[in-house]
Amino acid sequence: MLLISRKFSFALALSCTTLVGCTIAPPSITLTSVRRAATNTHANEYELEFAVRNTDDAAVELEAWTYSVTAPDGSTYGGTWAALAVLPGSATKSLIIPAVLDATPSTAPGTSLRVHGELGYRDPGNLARLLRQMGLLASRSAFEGSAIVVEDLRPLPIAAAASTTTGASVTPATPAPIAPAK
Repeated sequence: MLLISRKFSFALALSCTTLVGCTIAPPSITLTSVRRAATNTHANEYELEFAVRNTDDAAVELEAWTYSVTAPDGSTYGGTWAALAVLPGSATKSLIIPAVLDATPSTAPGTSLRVHGELGYRDPGNLARLLRQMGLLASRSAFEGSAIVVEDLRPLPIAAAASTTTGASVTPATPAPIAPAK
């Protein structure tokens, strides 16, 4: 019986070593800013900007963000957002994800919002891919941070602003004269 448990322990240790050895270093994620991009009387839309750094030499495919944002008054937003990005080896990218919170004094510019979550990524190794396909490996990088909300409202594009104007007149185009038949 002791021999079986030693064999099992050795197999377990070997498996763990193999699993750790087949993965790359997870990307590091730092919250760099929180911008209020749009607002109305009921809600604020934010852009959460992150610096995502790949410390490994191999490129990493980023899959999805799972995150939550908490305001000082306790209101929260939780979401999942497709990353749709490849992080080259030994590189840093700036990535932006959205969030929406009720329009209250504790979500206005000058207040601090707390953000935490995970970013899923695909390890490029063959063994990692096999383990992921079998459902045994889900590579995730956790993050947590807070930032002061800054105002960065963007005006409507000119075409959108013109289409919402009431009473605008449109000058009809003058048709070109028809050439006589020969």
